[in-house]
Amino acid sequence: MRHKEFNSNKVLEDVIGLFWRNGITACSIKDIVAETNVNRFSLYKEFENKEGILLKALELYYSRYTSKQIAILNQDKPSKDVLKEFYFSYLIENSKHPAGCFMIHTASELADHNTVIKQQLDNYIKEIEDGIQGLLERNNENNSKTNTIRLSGLFCSSMCFCLIQSPKERLDYLNTSIDLILN
Repeated sequence: MRHKEFNSNKVLEDVIGLFWRNGITACSIKDIVAETNVNRFSLYKEFENKEGILLKALELYYSRYTSKQIAILNQDKPSKDVLKEFYFSYLIENSKHPAGCFMIHTASELADHNTVIKQQLDNYIKEIEDGIQGLLERNNENNSKTNTIRLSGLFCSSMCFCLIQSPKERLDYLNTSIDLILN
């Protein structure tokens, strides 16, 4: 019996980068093999298919990145400060990931065609909405229900805008939008 000769999480990190750069539908298993240096048979044995790779990549992304960012919403600070910290935490570019949210990026490409992805996104957005709602209620903000909907919509749109805006434009857009919604 052969033992697995690759680290699944490393493969998934590489795949996240590939999907983020090129789009999910534009990537083939051949592209994934080239990106990860893991042969096709091993990928199929570990993940079953491309959708299996994507679903595991989304789970890894959530556990490593977004769960920490959503926890920001539980801080006991003024709403504007917490919201800005939360949104801005997604705008940090590094060698692994561009600015934005891979969950939103994936959903914008696939949620209309894939019910599993849509359900994951719905759960993710609900978690963000609950965090925002709790923050606004703790801080006795007016119109907390309406503003929660507006602020979660702002999250989705700002994560998509990361693809076309400069870093300065992103910050200006978020600062202005948060101030408008909460005033």
